[in-house]
Amino acid sequence: MKASDPTLFRRAWFIGFAGHRQVDDAATLKAVIRKELDDFSASLNGDVVGLASAAAGADLLFLEACEEAGLRTVVILPFAEERFSADFDDPSEWRKAQARMAAATWCEVAPGNEDAPEAYHVVAREVLEVADRMLFAWNGLPARGRGGTAETVAEAEKWGVPSRIINTATLEVRWQAGSAPEAVEDVHFHDLPAGRTVAEVFEKLDHRAVSRAPRSRWFAAGSMSVNHLATFLQAVLVVFFLSAGKDIGAAVKFLMAMVAAALPWVGTRLRIQEGWVEDRVRAELLRSLMASHEPGSPLRPPGLELFEKDAPFIRSAALRLVSERKGWQAARDAYLKERIDDQIGFFKSKGGQASRKMRVFGKVFWFASWGAVVFTGATVLTNLMVLGKMWKVPPQWDTWGMEFIPSVLPGIAAWSMAIISIFEFKRRAGLYRQLVGTLQQIRPKLAEARCASAVQVIIRQCERLLLNELWEWQGQRRKK
Repeated sequence: MKASDPTLFRRAWFIGFAGHRQVDDAATLKAVIRKELDDFSASLNGDVVGLASAAAGADLLFLEACEEAGLRTVVILPFAEERFSADFDDPSEWRKAQARMAAATWCEVAPGNEDAPEAYHVVAREVLEVADRMLFAWNGLPARGRGGTAETVAEAEKWGVPSRIINTATLEVRWQAGSAPEAVEDVHFHDLPAGRTVAEVFEKLDHRAVSRAPRSRWFAAGSMSVNHLATFLQAVLVVFFLSAGKDIGAAVKFLMAMVAAALPWVGTRLRIQEGWVEDRVRAELLRSLMASHEPGSPLRPPGLELFEKDAPFIRSAALRLVSERKGWQAARDAYLKERIDDQIGFFKSKGGQASRKMRVFGKVFWFASWGAVVFTGATVLTNLMVLGKMWKVPPQWDTWGMEFIPSVLPGIAAWSMAIISIFEFKRRAGLYRQLVGTLQQIRPKLAEARCASAVQVIIRQCERLLLNELWEWQGQRRKK
């Protein structure tokens, strides 16, 4: 499939930029920036996205070069537009900045509500935190204050962000010392299904994860069941076939024990070799993102702090979802219905299933346990009566009541308890009940939220709650 295919879900490579306000030869510097952008586009397997503030000077040249190259841009402002305009001495430069902001795929104000120069420092750190590569237009001189280009160059080196530096005096370009990156193959995008929308990619990932799941718990449960079945069959053979049954029973139990030992290994191998874990994690992250991407920044979507390893995948999807935004009120109402209400229904259903299965296997355990106690006690009492010549044991009671049933019931009790443990019925029932209760408490708070920031805070809280189990689950199963 060609890279230009619109159905191809490609990684967004964020190229951050920082440069000086004063530019001597704007046309030549922009040409150098454009060449660097072309080189990034040619060397990176994905879509290059320009990331910068819209400050006067080199930053505007970078954003213009991105637009001329047909690249998407993301703008991070140090202040709201009205305050930001005061930092422009030339009205024509401000009009250019407004045009770049309007053309950007996403434009946001850096957090913190700082004043200059600290606000520019916050922007620089925001850019560094997101950027996969940095491009600087720097004169090579030491920093003269907070928020300057030299300070950002030093921080990029400290943070290990691969950086290209354009010397504004000579227009020569070099990699920052020790930062030239090796070739990168991002596994998160290696085998993604095609799709024109994030929803289409999600549906295909979800279907693929379901169809490829090895059901490793079933292999463990099968192993436990085969082991106990072997004990049961051995008891049948020994009790009903006497001496010949002992040899046959031992052989049968040995063969079945070998099968039982192999089942968990097979399940583990399937779990490791198949890509279903990656598919499941990516599908659940997209499910979360489709519900929670608005309001809030696509650079810091909910769940990002839990899944830092997946940050490129999450941000790439979030950037594609920007065009689907409908406003924070619509986002709030959709989240209530499509996320919270759906999850409450899902957890109630799953919790009910787990509780019912817990009760069934719990009853089997207690019946088998007390049955074993009763029959074992009866066997002891019978033996005492036989020794005292008080009673002659009937053959059927001797076979069934004193040998077969006392041998089998403890195994059934152990099997039922093992099934409860393997499938975690008790833990899952309690967890789902707790999640339902928490979501029911969150729901009215979100329904009553009357501003975008309040909606954003509650949605982030809710997504962290919902994604926490996925985070724990994937930590045990994903390849390191």
